[in-house]
Amino acid sequence: MLAQGETAARLAALVGIRQRTLMLAVLLACLFVAACGSRQTTRVKLPPPINPRVGWTQVGIASWYGPPFHGRPASNGEIYDMNELTAAHKRLPFDSWLRVKNLSNGKTTQVRITDRGPFVGKRIIDLSKAAAADIGMLGSGVTKVRLTLIPPPKGSAGSGAAASGVKPPNRRQAGRFDVQIGLFKQRDNANALAAKARSKGHRATVRRTTEGGSQRFRVLVAGGNARKANARLRRLRQQGFEGFLHPRRG
Repeated sequence: MLAQGETAARLAALVGIRQRTLMLAVLLACLFVAACGSRQTTRVKLPPPINPRVGWTQVGIASWYGPPFHGRPASNGEIYDMNELTAAHKRLPFDSWLRVKNLSNGKTTQVRITDRGPFVGKRIIDLSKAAAADIGMLGSGVTKVRLTLIPPPKGSAGSGAAASGVKPPNRRQAGRFDVQIGLFKQRDNANALAAKARSKGHRATVRRTTEGGSQRFRVLVAGGNARKANARLRRLRQQGFEGFLHPRRG
């Protein structure tokens, strides 16, 4: 039979092993969440926006996000769907289109910017789950990528970035802009955002459009000439809205 002291020592060793195993499991879970869900729900100060030309590139670390953000509003007001090819970037205009190349395996995908982030370390983009799967980074959670600004694919959503597919206004309308603050699949969501903008003193309208064969609803705030429209955009951003100048079509 084991001596009482020896039995106690063995029990203590077993407890220590179990505690270390539990701590290791918690640490691994935290690392996985940090890699695949690099979102922040608290308000953070974003760096100044940029509006680069087609061909602009950026190299850095990408991550991806899915649950629990699937089904929640993205920064542009759309409902985030992790199964669509979208992404979050801190500085590019909403509806910008990017080609994303995984530099570790050469795989590429194309994404539309609908959200703000990532806010972990020096990562440059948060991809949707579908986009991450396209370039083979679901397992690793993070990878080094090259971003390239591209024109919106034909028939796609997206019209207000530097890679704009909007036709220039005619001479009578030249130099007149509205501010687009949202683009939705559901009219109710567009109406809600428009109502919120009106409550802040803006003239907001909802316009139906067709993007890639699908019906969408665009939320526009009245602007004016470039100076007035930019002043309106600054005011909207101070009130927590996101947007960009949209050439007035009529």
